[in-house]
Amino acid sequence: MSEIKYDRQSRIPEWEQKNLSRAKVAVIGAGALGNHVCLGLIGLGVGSIKIIDYDEIETHNLNRQSLFREEDIGKNKAETLAELLKERNSSIEIFGIDEKIEEDTIDDIIRDVDVIIDCVDLIYVRNLLNIFCIEHNIPLIHGGISWTGGQTGILTRKTPCIKCIYPKALQKEEIDNETSCIRNPEASVVYISQIIAGLMVYNVRKVLLPLPTDYKHPSGLFKLDVRLENPFYFEKIMRKKKCDCVKLLKKVAPNILKEEKEILKKIEKENLKELQKTIELPNKEKNLKTHTLIKKKTTKTSKTPKSSK
Repeated sequence: MSEIKYDRQSRIPEWEQKNLSRAKVAVIGAGALGNHVCLGLIGLGVGSIKIIDYDEIETHNLNRQSLFREEDIGKNKAETLAELLKERNSSIEIFGIDEKIEEDTIDDIIRDVDVIIDCVDLIYVRNLLNIFCIEHNIPLIHGGISWTGGQTGILTRKTPCIKCIYPKALQKEEIDNETSCIRNPEASVVYISQIIAGLMVYNVRKVLLPLPTDYKHPSGLFKLDVRLENPFYFEKIMRKKKCDCVKLLKKVAPNILKEEKEILKKIEKENLKELQKTIELPNKEKNLKTHTLIKKKTTKTSKTPKSSK
């Protein structure tokens, strides 16, 4: 039955459905992104899905959190989403967990998973997830949305972390104002959630089932802004030298920082060579022109004047 269910995607060259069927993922947040990401995960045939969210379904959620129904209002998001997904794909293990991610609970809630998917709206929680992922060497699929666009990226030990991505001012604003999607004055729309969620599911597939056709992006985020003429673009992001992730990596994976330093040195040398070329070329041209002018003047002055008869 499962072979038939995933027949279409299994026809893709070098597609190994077993890689997905054996995988375990955790989805943090069962809101707009969480709904559409989970729908994509059961479509991929990911074997085990944990959904974590302590929030309840409200009327204003229904236009963006597409799987929820009017009769679900007042119920826990994670548990309800898990039940609705089981109705669509009974061959997958799906767990809905009514818990809040905190520093002292995260280890108990998220265990033995291959990928963690960030569908939350708080930078504080995202940072907790990222720290946990760095410590346990688990890829984190980050996603964020607004009404005009969004972003997604694969965060690992070898990439910048959440704190490298989000400016300090935004992090401080969240702590000061306890920003969440309920308090956030900025609107959210269903089509942006669907697009970014689709790209997040694509990133999950890239981690669990890499294919030769996958483009290897450098560290950074794939972004969408519908206000632009070319709305999709990739933004490179560098690790901040004094970020918390650097301190953490010194403890758990110091070799990664050494590799990064070597890469940066090579890049700096290459950039320096290119800079020297740009300086040397105009100087050569200038020297050539000067040499030509001197030669011309010398030639003129060296001519013997005609003697008058």
